[in-house]
Amino acid sequence: MDIIVLPNVEAKTREDIIKILGGILYERGYVKDTYVDATLTREMKYPTGLELLGSTNVSLPHADIEHVNEPALAVARLDKEVEFKKMDNPEESIRVKLVFMPAIKNPKDYIGILQKLTFIFKDPEAIERIKNAKPNEVEEYLRKKLTSRM
Repeated sequence: MDIIVLPNVEAKTREDIIKILGGILYERGYVKDTYVDATLTREMKYPTGLELLGSTNVSLPHADIEHVNEPALAVARLDKEVEFKKMDNPEESIRVKLVFMPAIKNPKDYIGILQKLTFIFKDPEAIERIKNAKPNEVEEYLRKKLTSRM
């Protein structure tokens, strides 16, 4: 799985960041032209904001496999936090600093990738590393974590 890490991304809304990350995945051929709209629609029905221990919250917007050409993960470190609705309580919003957008092609990999990302999210040290390390170091770290066996 290819991993793209974008540091210091400027976005004002969750729609902005979904369009930015989805646009990069599309430009690089990982997703179809339907991916961004499908992600925006899915985010309205099934919000992906996750409140984590510590000071950094994350979001995991994504679309279903039929919108994906090749597997990839786009990660954005936002300059300023953006509001996302909470996954476990869609009536509430949280401020998110890190956005992970997986493009998953193989249905067999779908749950596994999301589980591995959730496992990373539960580790405050991992989140700090992703938040502060150089993009290539974050890419290397995530690749190792996402390809390892649980």
